[in-house]
Amino acid sequence: MKLVTYTAPFSSQLQAYRITNPEFTTPPITAIERAHRDQNQHPVLLINDANEVCTFLMLDTDSTKDKYTENPHSILLKSFSTNERFLRHGYAQATLDLLPGYLSTNYPTITELVLGVNQRNQAAQHLYQKAGFTKTGQVISGPNGPLLVFTKSLS
Repeated sequence: MKLVTYTAPFSSQLQAYRITNPEFTTPPITAIERAHRDQNQHPVLLINDANEVCTFLMLDTDSTKDKYTENPHSILLKSFSTNERFLRHGYAQATLDLLPGYLSTNYPTITELVLGVNQRNQAAQHLYQKAGFTKTGQVISGPNGPLLVFTKSLS
């Protein structure tokens, strides 16, 4: 499996992509539409050995990340989800494990990965902590409730 930058041939798979808890994340198709209008939004996919899209995430390089960190060399991870078909197979963890290498190759100046997790989303909080993220203690307002800020150093 590997992380790849989204390209149009994956569109049909994203049309069929289903999310278990849509209140906690933006659906991939919606995120892709936003990325077409905003060059600071960078969609990334985890594909398995059968070239199937297992997870989706968006990397955000614009000033939105400034709510999460003061580090100018940071990148915001958002809209992270696993396709329902691939839940509980370790793909989310694999994505987070592969992400530092992907960032090193594609965004070599990035030294920090930041994200916000809905306070009610205990499963995601556990996943991020298991992947080496730490809670900053900062809470920011999100569209569906408070977001806990997590960070991971990449240097």
